[in-house]
Amino acid sequence: MTFMQTLLDTVPPQTPCVLHIDLKAIQENYLALKNFIRKGALCAAVLKADAYGLGQDAVGTVLYEAGCRDFFFAYVDEAIQARKTFHHKDLNLYVFNGVLPNTENFFIERNIIPCLISKEQVERWTHHAQKISRKLPCLLHVDTGMGREGLPYDVFKDVVQSDLLDNLDIRYIMSHMANSNNSGSPKNKIQLDRFLKARQLLPKTKASLATFANSSGITLGDNYQFDLVRPGMALYGYKNESYSTLLDLKPSLKTFARILLTRHIPKGETLGYNCTHTCKRDTKVALVSVGHRDGILRAASNKGYVLI
Repeated sequence: MTFMQTLLDTVPPQTPCVLHIDLKAIQENYLALKNFIRKGALCAAVLKADAYGLGQDAVGTVLYEAGCRDFFFAYVDEAIQARKTFHHKDLNLYVFNGVLPNTENFFIERNIIPCLISKEQVERWTHHAQKISRKLPCLLHVDTGMGREGLPYDVFKDVVQSDLLDNLDIRYIMSHMANSNNSGSPKNKIQLDRFLKARQLLPKTKASLATFANSSGITLGDNYQFDLVRPGMALYGYKNESYSTLLDLKPSLKTFARILLTRHIPKGETLGYNCTHTCKRDTKVALVSVGHRDGILRAASNKGYVLI
């Protein structure tokens, strides 16, 4: 009996589709990334969006068992859920989107660290630090070319030269790579140079560690890895040209679905919405029970494939 049939036999017969998540593969992918990076650098894990839809609690558990102690989330509510699930005191939880208005206490009460992405957030976090007479931890995000989150260089320079950082414990200076999946792009070196330039602005008294590389950036070289790397998609086995030949990553999910029916379609007849496929010969087709609700979009028409 095949693995697919064994799996489908374990679920109720009315269940048309099953997503199998291989937690062992995710754990092994983390270890492969950890062993690939330079000695002395830490390997974090990005668990945003419920670990890319694969289950934050389950994925976080196996990654902790593999030695991961640094986790990144998009929003503070995700990190709060992690604190409820994981009671380990050696976990560092970071929030990419920083501290929004009236969320300060959520970070402080649960020991969650924001990535400050704008001058307004720096001011907000500093004001709260002054209010409670305590230095507050953070990551300081400088925009080097993504054009989204992060302080533009001139704003970053003004912040560094002001007294806004006096009440902050800057754990890392960080940036986010825009084109790292294209290893030959000159943008990568441009961003790296901008990041180094920004880092030099920090006074020695506020000098911090640095984190720059995402999944693809990890394979661009040791000089991109700094003190901590932040793999996301690579953890889950998603490959692209920048690291598919350098890292032996394993796919972590498979979708299995039941066949609803089979039928024969004569040569010249069409299939599907907008008649986008014309049978070039008499063809036996199978109707598989997956669709939009399972994440299979019409964009896959004439492009997707299945194994039977």
